[in-house]
Formats: sequence, C-alpha cells, structure tokens
Amino acid sequence: MTQAANNYGQVLYELKVPKGMVEEAEVLFREVPQLKEALVSPVVKKSEKNRVIDRVFPAELRNFLKVLCGHQDMGEVEDVFEAYHAYACEQEGSLRATLYYVTEPDAEQLKKIKQMLMKKYQKQDVELRLVKDSSLGGGFVIRTGDMETDWSIKGRMKQLEQILMRR
Repeated sequence: MTQAANNYGQVLYELKVPKGMVEEAEVLFREVPQLKEALVSPVVKKSEKNRVIDRVFPAELRNFLKVLCGHQDMGEVEDVFEAYHAYACEQEGSLRATLYYVTEPDAEQLKKIKQMLMKKYQKQDVELRLVKDSSLGGGFVIRTGDMETDWSIKGRMKQLEQILMRR
C-alpha cells in the first residue's frame, strides 16, 4: 500500500464520513468494476467523471472522490478504503483482521478467535472480516496488518515441505 493511499485513508476518516457509506462505496467499486475503469480512464473527461460521482455516491463522499480523480489516484481506491479501515481501527482501539476459511466457523468459534486476537494484540475489539478460500484445503488463516497466522492444511503442507527440503 502506498503512502498516498494511507494519507487518503486517514483524510477520509477525519472527514467523518459514516462508516456505512464508505462500506457501500467499497461494495459498489468491487461489484461494478466498470465504475472504477471509467473514473480511472484518461479518455473520460473530468466533468463527466464528476457527473458520474454526483449521480452514484452520497454527498458526503463526492468531494473526496473528485479529489482522488483530480489527482489521478482513483486507481488506488481499494487501498484507500483498506487504509481507512486500518486507521479507523487504530483510532478506535480495535483491530482489523481477516479470517480466511474453508468451512465457515460457528458463532462460538468466532467468539474465541476474537478473544484470542484481543488478548494477543491488547485491543478492546476486533473487526473480523470473513473470506471463504477453498484453496486452503482445511483449517484457516488469520491476517492482521502484516502478520499472518496460518493453521490451514495448505500452510502446514508448505511447512512440512520446507522441513523436508532442509534435510
């Protein structure tokens, strides 16, 4: 993630745009890739990009997205949203983590995972994103920032392979 994306994420947080609006914009960019393509395209005029932003996004986000377009940084919008969430968690004393799984954990397992993460990172709360990943073969992987805890079959096989290669 670039420093620019981190800076934009912090600015977005400090603008006090409601978290739900940021998440809705995130989903929109993810589900409609043509939207980002149009806003990144050098062929599309700035006035047309601004018109699209005015029609699609809530007022609280419009100026911010227009600045991204104006500085030709719309290509980093996903990283900006990621930086926003990371900064928000940091400011609110919580931890943002992603749980990659094959079989979705039940409520009790999620509770224990969150408790373990809160204790390990000394945080008051954990915002846990769940992502299904069948390539893991079984088990799960937890990513928090630049740390990864791998309890997947795929990860264990890779560790075993590395041990055997050293012999």
